[in-house]
Amino acid sequence: MTQTVYDSRTLTHLASARIDTRRCCAVAGPRECAMVRRHLLRAATALVAAALAATGLTAVAAAPAAAAVRTVYYDASRTGEFRTNFDAAARIWNSSVSNVQLAPRTPGNITIYVDNGWPRAQTTSLGNGRVWMGWEAVNQGYDRTRIATHEIGHILGLPDRRTGLCSDLMSGSSAPVSCRNANPSAAEAAQVQRNFAGSAVAATGSFTWTGAGTADGEVTPLVVGGRPATENYPFMVYVSGCTGTLIKANWAVTAKHCGTPASVRVGSVNRTSGGTVVRVTRAVNHPSIDVKLLQLASSVSYAPAPIPTTSGAVGTATRIIGWGQTCAPRGCGSAPSVANELDTSIVADNRCGGINATYEICTNNTNGNSGACYGDSGGPQVRRVNGVWNLIGATSRSGNNDSTCATAPSIYGDLPSIRTWINTQVGGLPAA
Repeated sequence: MTQTVYDSRTLTHLASARIDTRRCCAVAGPRECAMVRRHLLRAATALVAAALAATGLTAVAAAPAAAAVRTVYYDASRTGEFRTNFDAAARIWNSSVSNVQLAPRTPGNITIYVDNGWPRAQTTSLGNGRVWMGWEAVNQGYDRTRIATHEIGHILGLPDRRTGLCSDLMSGSSAPVSCRNANPSAAEAAQVQRNFAGSAVAATGSFTWTGAGTADGEVTPLVVGGRPATENYPFMVYVSGCTGTLIKANWAVTAKHCGTPASVRVGSVNRTSGGTVVRVTRAVNHPSIDVKLLQLASSVSYAPAPIPTTSGAVGTATRIIGWGQTCAPRGCGSAPSVANELDTSIVADNRCGGINATYEICTNNTNGNSGACYGDSGGPQVRRVNGVWNLIGATSRSGNNDSTCATAPSIYGDLPSIRTWINTQVGGLPAA
């Protein structure tokens, strides 16, 4: 004999029918109660019949198992007065998405800190990482819960989007300070759903999102807002806490404010391995701008970066490369092993305060929050000329004197403008 198994939906309807019948009979007369019983019995019978028909009059299949839900634990034990904001942020995300849920636990997948800098998040993989609630944004009046929800959004795989809309959680500082919306938009919630769909394989790599919360940021592994080097740039030179560029077989250029090291590593994007370590014999400082030349004890076989005769007009696409720290506030992180790159552009000189317009370049802080940082000093700004990276700038300083990186365009030594001086010092540059 085949046993009939009712699915959960049918049982729910039957249970509801029984409850409604009891309520009816408690308040109505016998005739009305009987009519209701007959009506509900017909409805329940129809449900059962439909369920049986769907299975060939044998058994109704049990409801399919719900999609797996990934739990991401957050550790807000260090957040003090901001604990309520992160708990609220977790509730917001839990009500916005279904296949990932946030729950408090110590330790957690997400560790949350508070400091005096700008809010930021660093992901180690999808659903894992660190978040900082920064007093700098809070003191400027940005909404605390919006910041918390935004930062967690980065851990859930969302980048900043400078839409200027308060309705977009990830719009960053392009939305006004008065914005109090702490809920993701439908599109943002859908993106998180997609991020965690299926097996939700964690993305590899470590990324830092700075200026998040209501002030924005972009992914920042090193050069703030950049990405790990996509090429093995042969002209890269590691200058003990700074970055430099090979401009001739036995000469490199860096920033004047960097120390003069005993040796440098040439020809590798990894500052700890590869390439060739060469002794430095002499340093020559430019008389006017933040540029220093380093003479090497011997020539190397790596191709130097040619210095063209002009750096380019406003709007010229460029790339910066360096071993700068991994987050924007001073001292917030150490230098990575592998150099990072950021695609940027030349902007008008008036975007940079204190620039020497004749001999320096004002370089855009891409998306308003990406650029050079501590450790990138002296590093190359390059642009493609006929498929070859040409060196046009050496990283000098921020264009607004802010100790937090990438809050404004940066200033670079304009090497083409001093090409004649460089040519004289090194005894002739390679042809550009």
